[in-house]
Amino acid sequence: MAEGGAHTSAAWESSGGIELAGKAPWRRPGSWRRSLPALLLVGAILSTALLVPVLPLADPLATDYDALLQAPSRHHLLGTYNHGRDELSRVLWASRTSLLVGIVATALALAAGVAVGGLAAYGGRFLDPLLMRIADVFLSFPVILGAIAILAVFGPGRRNIFLAIAFFGWPVFARLFRSSVLSVRERDFVRASRVLGASRPRVFFRHVLPNAAPPLVTYSAMVVSAAILAEAGLSFIGLGVQPPYPSWGLMLAESMPFFESAPWLVLAPGAAVTMTALAFIFVGALVSMALEPGGGRRRR
Repeated sequence: MAEGGAHTSAAWESSGGIELAGKAPWRRPGSWRRSLPALLLVGAILSTALLVPVLPLADPLATDYDALLQAPSRHHLLGTYNHGRDELSRVLWASRTSLLVGIVATALALAAGVAVGGLAAYGGRFLDPLLMRIADVFLSFPVILGAIAILAVFGPGRRNIFLAIAFFGWPVFARLFRSSVLSVRERDFVRASRVLGASRPRVFFRHVLPNAAPPLVTYSAMVVSAAILAEAGLSFIGLGVQPPYPSWGLMLAESMPFFESAPWLVLAPGAAVTMTALAFIFVGALVSMALEPGGGRRRR
């Protein structure tokens, strides 16, 4: 009987019954059209960071004491630092650090949040409130202050930044995913799939997860932006990337004493971190609009 129900469920899905009712928002025609410029900007930033090792740039760690604090010129397009290091090279190499921290920390927080949120949504009367109260405890600590506390104990470094941001960043993902799952699992197409004999794992991965994921996609873009800013702030106060390795926050901290005599040292990393953070924020906002019901259609 179970096997017959499974075949019936599969046949009905292939005929379009569940596919039409539970169609994932990102499959709607034209839903990404308005997000394309922001996505291209983020793609350009990511591509630049990936291609930095093969670009004809100066060594970001090499010192040249004959070229201290030089203004922008054809030899050094963004000028040089107080140790003669090329500003352009350091800004581009620092993009790899900031993007890596933002993406890895967000991925860790997302994975933990989805696991906890999914368990809470299907955990019943005992596990659900227990996991949500634990999430509330973590939510009571600001992410940046919690990260400072962890880095003060375990020491600065890129790996510890990953863990510190993710450690205090998962509760929002957990609550968001739990709410989405609780909403989606009561929809008619999910109930129909269960009635037709689909197993719980099949129902979850085939119908619940794809339709509960869009809010996570939107929020993840925002969290990447916040993580990039957090890494810059932690490096600025000396708890992030350590010299001589480049980081936008560290470059801002190192250039502050020379703000009046060499303002270009502040402008380049400041503009880089601001543009990158705003690009991910715009992607999150536009993806949110695209994933709304009817978001891909023109409204009159």
